[in-house]
Amino acid sequence: MTHITNRTWTTADIERLKHLVETGVSAARAAVIFRRSIVSVKAQAKRFGFPFPDERMLKRERKAREIQTGF
Repeated sequence: MTHITNRTWTTADIERLKHLVETGVSAARAAVIFRRSIVSVKAQAKRFGFPFPDERMLKRERKAREIQTGF
């Protein structure tokens, strides 16, 4: 069962989150790294101006690459 906590985001957390977004890490993986909810991680990334890419768009791009490469 998940419980609500009130931990603040440090400057180091924000910088690490920005790096993770820039390197293509998913919101789910970032949530595990920070031990926070996916919603919290997505909200902070969006708040500071580097939102995670839309998951539906990523799936479309991945599928298009798979079709092109034959995998």
